[in-house]
Amino acid sequence: MDSLLPDENVTRMPMFHTRGPYVSTFQQWLNFFGCLLTIPIYYMFATCSGFPCTLDLLLSIVACEYNRWTIQARRSNFYKSQSLPLSDGNAEKNTPKQTAPDCMAVVVGYREDSDLFACALDSYRDADGCKFLLIGVDGDEAPDQNMVTIFERVYPKNSAVIHIDEPLADIAMRTYGKLAAVDDDDSEIWNEMTIAHCCRLARETLRDHDLALGQPGGVTRLCVYEPHMHKRGIMFTSFIFSIVIADMLGIEFLWSSDSDSIVFPDSLRQTISVIAADPNAGGASSGLVVHNTNHSIWTRFGRAVYWYELYLARCPPTLSGTHDCQTGPSAVIRVAALPGILYRWYAQTILGTRMIVNEDRHLTTCLLMRGWTIKYAADTLAATETPPTFTGWIMQQVRWARATHIETFQQPKLYMINNPIFFWSALKRESGPLVVAASVFYYLYTGRPVAYFSVYDVLFRIICTTLYNWLRNPDGGPRHSWAWVLPTLIFCTIPMPAIQIWGLLTVLDGGWGTTMRAGVESSRRYEFWKRCYNMGFLVLWMGVVGATTGRLVASLASWSQAGLYHAIIVGAILPTLVSFWALVVKG
Repeated sequence: MDSLLPDENVTRMPMFHTRGPYVSTFQQWLNFFGCLLTIPIYYMFATCSGFPCTLDLLLSIVACEYNRWTIQARRSNFYKSQSLPLSDGNAEKNTPKQTAPDCMAVVVGYREDSDLFACALDSYRDADGCKFLLIGVDGDEAPDQNMVTIFERVYPKNSAVIHIDEPLADIAMRTYGKLAAVDDDDSEIWNEMTIAHCCRLARETLRDHDLALGQPGGVTRLCVYEPHMHKRGIMFTSFIFSIVIADMLGIEFLWSSDSDSIVFPDSLRQTISVIAADPNAGGASSGLVVHNTNHSIWTRFGRAVYWYELYLARCPPTLSGTHDCQTGPSAVIRVAALPGILYRWYAQTILGTRMIVNEDRHLTTCLLMRGWTIKYAADTLAATETPPTFTGWIMQQVRWARATHIETFQQPKLYMINNPIFFWSALKRESGPLVVAASVFYYLYTGRPVAYFSVYDVLFRIICTTLYNWLRNPDGGPRHSWAWVLPTLIFCTIPMPAIQIWGLLTVLDGGWGTTMRAGVESSRRYEFWKRCYNMGFLVLWMGVVGATTGRLVASLASWSQAGLYHAIIVGAILPTLVSFWALVVKG
């Protein structure tokens, strides 16, 4: 299929040179010194006030309101620029008619639950602005055929299925290797030629299947499936086909999502309108809610976490004019920005180790490094699924922590081409849990707090966060949301320092840590040692938390030295045994 290397004169297209604006060297130096200045400012911010938690919340609220104001202004300006008068024969000819760009949507998955996948596909029927839908299925064995069958059942008309004999990602790696072997001095050209070659193959495949794209009665729903690799592999193939199809249909934007995510009628259009009029914006993402809330107690906690924490946590980077992560379930990408980053995104390595699980964060990093900005449409929602078990939720958070660590440290230049507030946000995100963990260990060892702590500060933050979410969060939240606040804080706050530390120590681990939901996958159980590896860090952390709590209780009660030691020992042993049984033995 790829026996011939691409012809440079044929395959290098102008769109491959599309990128965001360059940042001058002078501005980069200003940003660098600004980043250095944020370190002492952040230290004073965290230590010189009696209410650091409340101040941090106020800053997050300012970021949220600023972001809401800017995206509303962007939409307003865009729709004004697109307003067209109606025909002269209409009595309301002075009434503006609003238009917005169409997009194509890409949904990728592997052995997804049948009902959930069907629901996800069906949600695109009513998605405003979805001109073309592409489904990427990772796998071509008998169990994988179920997803193809569901696609054919949901979209029996104007649809087609294409089987790819060899993943395009493998072809891309082989092609780049051949080109680099000739001359490795200009990797930019080899990137362009590799992607151009893959696009040529995709175009030939579409032509061979005679899909009548863009013609009346032509295909508007396409399923592509290939031999099993991983999520990043099927995303690569889907993106290649998307570049070609978007070029054929004149589509400017691409919506990317997962097979367990559901869109609302305005999810695509509202997110795209945030970046449609900004030539420097390479992508955006919407807010998220949980659609499987009633599955278990853990999904109810997950819904509460999304409502209470996620909305506020995602907004601070937007003060810098961009965002640091497009979420996988609800990302919009400017199609013209993809060719210049796609191969580097797929071939990412850390210390010689191939990365396959941090696909959404690294895609954002690649866009930012090319000068594009990323926007966050906080007032627009899509629905995703949260793990139905506690261990599943923990492993998801560990996977996200690894991706965050990688993208925070891998490209230091990222902070020189962005506003110092971007660095401030990364500094707070990385240092916060580590400082908490260090404080716990210090108190356990010495009996003295590492910094001033105010119960009123924590209470003010909890109350203000709850009130703000009630008033401004576009997600209405769980039923009786006030009752979920304290359990949610315990659920997500206590494990988080351990999650961040373990994610940092195992940053090169390429596993997902969780199984697929389809029956053939969920029937597989991790061996005992695997559960020990996945959850042992949390078992040890619960022992540390229990010992620290025992010391605190003994100190407040003014127990003797012997009583203090007994409290620490009992406090360490009981949580360790309980969590070991619940997380490792019971699994």
